[in-house]
Amino acid sequence: MNHPILYEDDDWLIVDKPIGLATHGTGPGDTGLVEWFALHQGRNLHVCSRLDKGTSGILLFAKHAGASGRAQVIHEQQEARKRYRFISNRRHKGKESWRVEVPLGGRECSTLFRLVEEGHGSFCYEATINRGRTHQIRQHATFAGIPILGDNRYGGQKFLRLCLHCCEVNWPDIKMAVAVKQPDSFSLLLAGQQGLVLEGAVAWERRMGWPGLVSNSYRLIHRGEVSQSVSIDLYNFYLSITAFNREKDSLHLKKELQPLLDYLATKVIWQGGMLRYHVRNPHQKKLVHDSLAWGDLPSSRIMVWEHDLTFGINLNDAQHPGLFLDQRDSRRRIHQVAKGRRVANLFAFTCSFSAAAVVGGAEVVFSVDLAGSSLARGKDNFTLNDLDKNGRGKFIREDVMKWLARQERKRAADPDSFSYWDLIICDPPVFASGGKGHGFHVEKQWPELARQIRLLLSDKGIALFANNHRSGSESFYREELQKHFQNVTSLAPPLDFSIMPGKPDHVRIYWCEV
Repeated sequence: MNHPILYEDDDWLIVDKPIGLATHGTGPGDTGLVEWFALHQGRNLHVCSRLDKGTSGILLFAKHAGASGRAQVIHEQQEARKRYRFISNRRHKGKESWRVEVPLGGRECSTLFRLVEEGHGSFCYEATINRGRTHQIRQHATFAGIPILGDNRYGGQKFLRLCLHCCEVNWPDIKMAVAVKQPDSFSLLLAGQQGLVLEGAVAWERRMGWPGLVSNSYRLIHRGEVSQSVSIDLYNFYLSITAFNREKDSLHLKKELQPLLDYLATKVIWQGGMLRYHVRNPHQKKLVHDSLAWGDLPSSRIMVWEHDLTFGINLNDAQHPGLFLDQRDSRRRIHQVAKGRRVANLFAFTCSFSAAAVVGGAEVVFSVDLAGSSLARGKDNFTLNDLDKNGRGKFIREDVMKWLARQERKRAADPDSFSYWDLIICDPPVFASGGKGHGFHVEKQWPELARQIRLLLSDKGIALFANNHRSGSESFYREELQKHFQNVTSLAPPLDFSIMPGKPDHVRIYWCEV
């Protein structure tokens, strides 16, 4: 339950960086910690030093240009000291404390190593540096014959993460050293722990409480992060577990998951939960969920917050609680650009995008969905946030494809007086029932969605497209958008929806500009 912001004053911000998140994004649409702070907290931070994407631990930022210049002087004069811990599966053959001074990139550098702890074939080392070069500790560890566990680039044994962690920073402008304990995964390895608990610890180290800074609801375990085929979401004080393998009934699966849940209970608090099996097409009612509830689970809605918004969700709902956590970053982006725009939210579901747009200052937001029950929940979300009184939210119960066709006809009939849209959100389901045998499949309808939405946008319009068709072709979805939009940027998902190597993307999100 540690807070990921470790220290802050007028000049410096020091944080506990999770694994899997870079210091700075590598390109458009990528989210590093710098971009995360800009998106979710409106901070414009200056990078003083970097940690590799796979490295966790203490990271320092300057809060203004003056501090950034001061940091450069501190580094050049080697006035700072950083201490790291790492795990290797090899024991150093020499002394328990030694120094490596092999130049890297033609530059001098020095790393002081010492053995800290060992157990069950794992060895924990400490590495101390003053000014780091690129991958200095990783390369020097390999040179010393103790490659870091999980460091595939420099000869380390394959593992769930790069086992390198910055645990202490001594910064001359800060009186006390800033320190954090070593990751749980390190301690578990040294204790000989394997299986779900170790996998859960690594999963937590991809989050480190960061989503909790902007919401009380986020994903604790993403599909593919642990050996059991499940995802685990936290909604306020309640768990929602979705299982994807029907080999076991819910009671037996819950029992097998208990060690993982016990570990997660040391990080977050919950009062009850629901476990259910994933239904590929929930509109086929014969595919019944095998579900299990426990604890103090309310029968009606649960209140969750995200930034300044409140949403009502229901874990007892037959299909979905009512808030897509994988679109948290997207909602924030919509909030940032909505001011003064005419917005259409297609496949609006419970209208969370619509609420974000109205709070962001949109002129008007049309929420279009065929499901009356979803729109009713959307209206309830507007009421919860006092957005129902200003008249800027419009709720249209209609098939989205029919609504788009009607808009296209209006444009064709009188293009000069047609009111173009400035921002359109299109996050369709993979499957949907349209009634009377008229179904929807995102792959079939995507080209037409792209064409029509571009047609209805103003000259400076923006469209956000998304889908979670895991078995679909990413290149197909992107190329269809590129036929109609000048700029198409793929957006990274929120940090709690980790992109797992060798696994299909959970969600595809595209920011499209005319």
